[in-house]
Amino acid sequence: MTPLYAVYTVGTAAPVRLHPREHGAYAIVGVPLVVALAIGGLNSVALLGTIATIAGFVANESLMVLSGRQGERARLSTPAALSTLTVLLLITIVFGSSAFWLGSEQVQVTLIACTFFAVAGYAMSVAGWQRTLVAQLTGIVGLTLPSAVVLLAGEIDSASIVCLSAAWIIGRVATTIAIRSVVEFNKASTHHRVPLTNDVILTAAVLACGSSVFCGMSECLLITPVVISAIWLRLQPPLIRHMRQIGWSLLAANIISGLWMIAWFGMNSPIVPSQ
Repeated sequence: MTPLYAVYTVGTAAPVRLHPREHGAYAIVGVPLVVALAIGGLNSVALLGTIATIAGFVANESLMVLSGRQGERARLSTPAALSTLTVLLLITIVFGSSAFWLGSEQVQVTLIACTFFAVAGYAMSVAGWQRTLVAQLTGIVGLTLPSAVVLLAGEIDSASIVCLSAAWIIGRVATTIAIRSVVEFNKASTHHRVPLTNDVILTAAVLACGSSVFCGMSECLLITPVVISAIWLRLQPPLIRHMRQIGWSLLAANIISGLWMIAWFGMNSPIVPSQ
């Protein structure tokens, strides 16, 4: 049986898949959610928020197809893309609204922020700006915030949630910039030159991680596997044909950081549920 996200078009043997193609985004949204569920626990608001997040994340690809950003073959699957997008957005709205209704005031504020970044991300995708730096940074924040909703639903204190979210964002900014540098390095037109902006942002992310640890924000220490991976990619940029291996390596770094967070919070119990 053909899955919902796979649609066969006329005259083609391969399906048009209506799920996100940016594999790194799966780690950005998935690992923090799993970590948050492990730390904060499973409850109705956390479950509702998680389902809404996953549905909203997957919906982006159908939106890209409908906006004509995936080419002619994908455009032929518009009817299926429309039905898929409708179902996914309905799930996102219903489950997200339920989480908003049942959640605390902090959960509600965070969900509003999630909605803002999601709408901004959708708009940039439709406009064809999804590969720009601004769109990618917006996506990093937007895909990280749902884990904060899960932690808030688990009644974890706000300070720890801010620190943990900041750590994830710093790590993801570093790896995103490193990947952009690898792509630029491999472009013949750039003569193996990486834009100075990339190095400035990567340096800022590394310094932010280090200074945060120095200032007592221990959560940033837990993201060091991701940051070190970003530094390695920048200093030893591989060939673009090895991008799949790069993706798996970054996924492993994210999982290591996630497991480290779960173990560290479990052993040291730095997070105290609010009364």
